[in-house]
Parts: sequence; C-alpha cells; structure tokens
Amino acid sequence: MVLSIAGYYLNEQVYQKVGLICDKHEVLQKVSDSLPVQATIFHGKWGTLQVNDEVSLHAFISYVDRIKQQYEPKQNMTARDEGQAMFTGRIRYLNGSEQAFSLDNTFTLGKWSYGPGHETPMLSAMQTQLLSLFYTPEHYAEFIRSSKELTYRIDGVQGSLQDDEKGYLVSHIRQASEIKDLVEIKQLLLRKQKPLGYLTAFKQDNEMLNDRNNLLHMVVYADYIVMEYMGDDNGNSIYLRTELGSLLHGKNIGAQSK
Repeated sequence: MVLSIAGYYLNEQVYQKVGLICDKHEVLQKVSDSLPVQATIFHGKWGTLQVNDEVSLHAFISYVDRIKQQYEPKQNMTARDEGQAMFTGRIRYLNGSEQAFSLDNTFTLGKWSYGPGHETPMLSAMQTQLLSLFYTPEHYAEFIRSSKELTYRIDGVQGSLQDDEKGYLVSHIRQASEIKDLVEIKQLLLRKQKPLGYLTAFKQDNEMLNDRNNLLHMVVYADYIVMEYMGDDNGNSIYLRTELGSLLHGKNIGAQSK
C-alpha cells in the first residue's frame, strides 16, 4: 500500500509535468547548416574541380573534422594570400551557405586557422587525399595540354614533341581508362617489359623554373602508360590503358640510328 501511494505521488509530481519541446525546426536548421553537399577545390597546377559524390566528399570532410579536433583554432587577424596556398576552395552546405578554405602548412576554414604553422602528418595526408581527386584521365590530359614544354626520352636521346604530337597525346590520355585492379597491375609488372620511352610535361617553358610541383612524368609501354605527378610526396603512380606506340615509333627509329 505504501509503495502504491509513493508511486502515485511520484507520477503526479514528476511525470505529469514532462513537457514537449517543439524544436524540430531548430534541429533541422542546424543539420542543414552543417551538412556539406559540395566542395570546389583549386590547385595551382591542376586547376579546379567540383566534388559532388558522397564518398569523396565524406573523405574530405572527415579530414576537416579531424583537423578541427586535433588543433586549437586561431582567428585570422589579417587576410591570407590564397595564391601561396597549395589548395584553396569553398565548401557549400545544404542551406546554401558557403565557407572558404585553404590548405598549405595550416588549414584555414572561414576566419579560423588550424595547425602549428608547419607541415604535419595530418595535413600532409589531407594534401595527398585532395591531390588524388585530380588523378583522372581528363585532368591528366588538361595538365599536359596546358604545359609549356613536353619532352621525350628514348635510349638516352631526348627531344621535344611538336604541337600536333602533343595534341595526339592529349586526345589519347583523355580517352584512356584507369587500371584499378591490383591483380592486373601486378601482372603488368611481372611482364618486365621495357618501356617504349619516357615523357615529361613541364608547366613552365624554362626548365630552370620548374620545381617538382610543375612536373608530370610518364612511362610509356606498349598498351599502357604509368603517370606520376612529381609534386606528390607519396609518389603515387596511376596506370592508364592506352596505346601510344605510334607516337614514339619515329622517335625510336631516330634514337636507334644515333
């Protein structure tokens, strides 16, 4: 009897006074404020791309969240020179708002900067992840098209490709398909084929001005080509399926005769 009376008393005093907080609108508003739906990324050598697919966008935003957790935010007192940053861009959210960002030795989002002022494994990993988004046949073709100098090297003989040869290369790279199957890549390596030649695209026409961030190196085989951007600290190599034997055929004959 005592327990029943106590239970009734608690129910009247506590549970009957529970109210419903109508904050559905506020909750949805906060979600839309913080939900990224697109990122525009610019790199000085590779140009601009838009990240719309959920997987790539999630990977990018995951790095943003981890950096914000790892480093104390510092408010920018002066405007940053975005031309000095490796990456710049904007993140657009579900409600239509946008935030500018930049990435070099620190990560800047809006008016806040994160990082110690020098490169760390976290910032380096984010740079590598963003660079990998540009590793597509279309972006490789554009890098080559906009390069100031395109050279070949075959059996120690080096020269420059002509404009029509450059156009031929750009067209074939743009239409190439990436080889992603690791088993297939391993089989290609086990062939131990001799390369037909080597190509290098220079962003500047004066080789003395070209640091590694300006260089795209290509190893040409009979039915595929290996692309390596020299500005990638991890030295990632991408395999594209394409046939460029006819491009280097005449060059190879010239090299053998010298």
